[in-house]
Amino acid sequence: MKRKFRALLTFLRPYQEEISFYWANYDGNIEWGYGRSNKRELPENILILASEIGEYFDNQIEDVFDGCYSESDYYRIEMIVNSVKKTATIKMEAEIYISQAETYERKLEDPELEDYFKTTGVEIIEARYSGGGDSGDIDSIIVDGEDSNITWHSDSDDDKLIWNTLYDNLENAYGGWEIDDGSAGTIELNNNLEIVISHEWNMKVMEDCDGSFEITMDMLEDE
Repeated sequence: MKRKFRALLTFLRPYQEEISFYWANYDGNIEWGYGRSNKRELPENILILASEIGEYFDNQIEDVFDGCYSESDYYRIEMIVNSVKKTATIKMEAEIYISQAETYERKLEDPELEDYFKTTGVEIIEARYSGGGDSGDIDSIIVDGEDSNITWHSDSDDDKLIWNTLYDNLENAYGGWEIDDGSAGTIELNNNLEIVISHEWNMKVMEDCDGSFEITMDMLEDE
């Protein structure tokens, strides 16, 4: 293994900079056979060399990053090779979920909607929505504090008016809210035709795990 590490350092020496190699790690299973690098022009045999060196330290990786947690069980191993110092540092990142809150407010101008509120005496309409993976919907609609049966396929003209108003404004305010990691939130519409959407984008990001360890020539066995 020492010979392979020396060969890797020798090949990377002309770059005069740190080169990173990456591997996916799904729930503790590192995909060493599918390495990649931040230097796209590196030949396949160099990626294989880096993978073999990383795999050599499989047990140490498991021990060092034992406390790292990913909500999706997805991690990323990074090996940073410094050919000048003749070292390689292994780090790990974990995928976590975060949310980003936003608010949309607007005064609507809609005679039909204004007539609805005057005729029915309704004061406030509240809705909840959620989506992800390219699919989403308004989950519930509450009218003056009472659950309603308003859905996208309601027959009532009033129900259709409310549904379309809520959904269209959500689309206008946060187009793509149901794509990928999706989002969730609430919509409030009052009898002054004021609409407020409290929105939260769902996102997956990579977070550094605590710890790292450095590989040197002395740590590797002669072949």
